[in-house]
Amino acid sequence: MKQIKIALVCAGLLPGAVISAQEQKKDSTLNRTVVVENQYNPEVMDAFKVNVLPKVEEPAVAKKNIDYATSLRPLTSWTVRPMDSFTRDLEWKKAPRGYIRGAYGSRNNADLKASYLWDMTDRDRLDVMASLYGFSGDVHVDGISSDWKARFYRTDLSAVYTHAFRKVDFRLGGSFASQVFNHYSMPLEVSSATQEGADFAGHQHYTLGEGFLGFRSNTEDLPVQFDVQTGYRRFNRKYAVPNLTDGAENEIHTAAHVWGHLNEEQQVGVGITMDNLSYDSQNMKNYTSLEANPYYAYDGDNWKLRLGVHVDWQSANGSGVDVAPDVKVDYVFSDSYVIYVQALGGRELNDFRRLNELSPYWGQKEQLRSTYTLADMQLGFKASPVTGLGLKVFGGYRITDDEVLTCYPLPDFACALPWMMQDKAKVGYGGARLEYGYKDWADFSLEGIYYSWDTESGSEYPLLMYKPELALNFHVRARVFAGLHVGLDYQYEGRKEAMKGYKADPVNNLCLNAEYGWKKGVNVFVRFNNLLNKNYITQTGYPEQGFYAMGGISWSF
Repeated sequence: MKQIKIALVCAGLLPGAVISAQEQKKDSTLNRTVVVENQYNPEVMDAFKVNVLPKVEEPAVAKKNIDYATSLRPLTSWTVRPMDSFTRDLEWKKAPRGYIRGAYGSRNNADLKASYLWDMTDRDRLDVMASLYGFSGDVHVDGISSDWKARFYRTDLSAVYTHAFRKVDFRLGGSFASQVFNHYSMPLEVSSATQEGADFAGHQHYTLGEGFLGFRSNTEDLPVQFDVQTGYRRFNRKYAVPNLTDGAENEIHTAAHVWGHLNEEQQVGVGITMDNLSYDSQNMKNYTSLEANPYYAYDGDNWKLRLGVHVDWQSANGSGVDVAPDVKVDYVFSDSYVIYVQALGGRELNDFRRLNELSPYWGQKEQLRSTYTLADMQLGFKASPVTGLGLKVFGGYRITDDEVLTCYPLPDFACALPWMMQDKAKVGYGGARLEYGYKDWADFSLEGIYYSWDTESGSEYPLLMYKPELALNFHVRARVFAGLHVGLDYQYEGRKEAMKGYKADPVNNLCLNAEYGWKKGVNVFVRFNNLLNKNYITQTGYPEQGFYAMGGISWSF
């Protein structure tokens, strides 16, 4: 099952990110992209399983295969980057404005979602969204005598308003999320906590809220383009967890991107991000992070080049100045072949929001420092020799300071939480991907990646016990007849051996799904998850459900 981040409600929703499928251009076998809204949420219960492996950057190549949107479309994060102008033409008029989805399954798996994009005037737009997803049922966990009676439900609400001035867009948005769940065991450390704090194993409640405002240019007439936004975010935990008291994290987030074109092929710009974090808990340090990313970009007929650097400063909790590369080079030949090389890096804050994305059950011995990628170097080749066929081969090496690693309790460890620990990590990786798609009849993909992990502490702690050595992913989807599609997904991750010869069970997940376009805008769907009924722990310490099924209906209008 594909791993996705938990659908955190973030305020920076792109105005073009409509929940339903957008208008499709005239069919062409040379260049066709079909965007299919995820009619169900197959990974909704696995939203905590975030793939924190090195990211593989896609080089710029014209896509010839069908591209399906097979994951939930959450509100986008606070990323500030060049975006298209605010669209108010007939293309938007033809696209569905509303979307409603409802699904239910075994273990009380539920997924409800509603969204609407309202063009109040030619210049004013309001995007609202509400969702609820979660489950409640027995889940097997190794080391626990009886099945864990798991419970997790999350509710999200958001609204984003956009007004288009003649050359500038103004955006104002806010969101709220409530996340209730229970932990699957009572850690020994809690016995000395307060009575209120000791209750977290029975039930926990996180609340997340935020608001923002921003301005961005929407025309090429200006000599300099810009996108600036600032806002306030709060993450509150009701009950204490081991080594962390209850309380809130407060964050003021400001991001800006300014860029200009020297000519049709050359661009210069700078991105600046500042985060000011403060905590109610006494054992958490307040700190400020400032990140700058100046760059030069060239986009020619055969060459695409980006030369940049990350220069980042942090005031506390790992204070100092860090520098990392931001370099990408693509060479395109014969129109369908690309050789690329890149060296990337930069900072990622380990605030409560990110840790919650990794796993809501996270525990930590002390406040986590920011993760800094010193260099993620990669060399690759991508080809599309015939329409619909794509091939990619790549290899790379990544060095990261304070990588977040999950140390899940071993059978002889007196601990029952997946601890988030940190160490300097190095990983070499290499793999290949093959994909093919033919119109709307069939498409498939097969990917394999090998990883070689190492940490500075070596085998002193089992920090790499859930990191994969070999990852395989297979997907196939076919049209049986008009309106009916069936699909199959398979995921395998062979795990690295931990200390004392312990090796975690591999990920071995087979899923089957089907969807039928019943009427215009109405789809009926069903999905069977974990058909092999395997029990395993994800990379970030989340126990996977056994076999479960979900079915439901969606309506785009």
